[in-house]
Amino acid sequence: MSAHPFEIVDVFTPRARAGNQLAVVTDARGLDTAAMQAIAREFNFAETSFLFPPADPANDAHVRIFTPEEEMPFAGHPNVGTAFVAGRMGALFGRPVGDALRFEEAAGLVALELLREGGAIAGARCRAPRPLAPGPEVPRAIIAELAGLSEADILQGRFRPRFASVGAEFLLAEVTADALERARPDTDAFRRHEGHVGQSGGFLGLHLHVRDSNDPARLDVRMFAPLSGVVEDPATGSAAAALGAFLHSLRPGESRFLLSQGRHIGRPSEILTEVRGDGVWIGGPCAPFASGELRA
Repeated sequence: MSAHPFEIVDVFTPRARAGNQLAVVTDARGLDTAAMQAIAREFNFAETSFLFPPADPANDAHVRIFTPEEEMPFAGHPNVGTAFVAGRMGALFGRPVGDALRFEEAAGLVALELLREGGAIAGARCRAPRPLAPGPEVPRAIIAELAGLSEADILQGRFRPRFASVGAEFLLAEVTADALERARPDTDAFRRHEGHVGQSGGFLGLHLHVRDSNDPARLDVRMFAPLSGVVEDPATGSAAAALGAFLHSLRPGESRFLLSQGRHIGRPSEILTEVRGDGVWIGGPCAPFASGELRA
């Protein structure tokens, strides 16, 4: 393998060593799928992104995203972090990068915007590539089994647990505040229900949330996907987008949400989710951490 440059950034946090880690291979030409999967497994972050020249020169890059176990059609924090890296680089494949970017991905074309503070690039936001696609409902008993909880811990006042996607699919459920603290993913239960509870494909990801009693726009969340190599994710942008879009569909007056995630594993993060006329956007700050080259 020839040398391939990479950057490591922490996403959805203004400071390093918090938020969600991301490795960005900024020029992945020459890498095949097996090599990219092996590299993602070596980094062992929730996701690693790989940049290629775009098929359409009107776009900025073709981006592929891998967890340690599989390729993702779309994911939130890799898009936000990759845009942040591209903006700081100033150019991709010999072409300048502006404050508005477009990435070609398996789920579709992803629009992105850089966020600046005092002229400096501080983060990014991205629009999910697809409209909300609600999936089937799932019985409370299964949610409880997956998360090590009781059925009484799973709330159904606003909606019954169900799948939803805006590019990547998640199983969404509202729980009590106490249950969110006690939740522990049961990997055996995930294996038992994988492929049998209605998801359209990919590894099963369970996204739990609690609403702030004083501010319904603030949500405390956790996401478990042990079969994808992510027992608990520090920040899940694609799930935040799916949840925001779904909650907006229930109450159109609610269009902005701030999701706090990661504190249970020592990597606090905040994801701003906003439903606009052109789709659902998620974003936040990023912090650079390290850079280097892949040599083998």
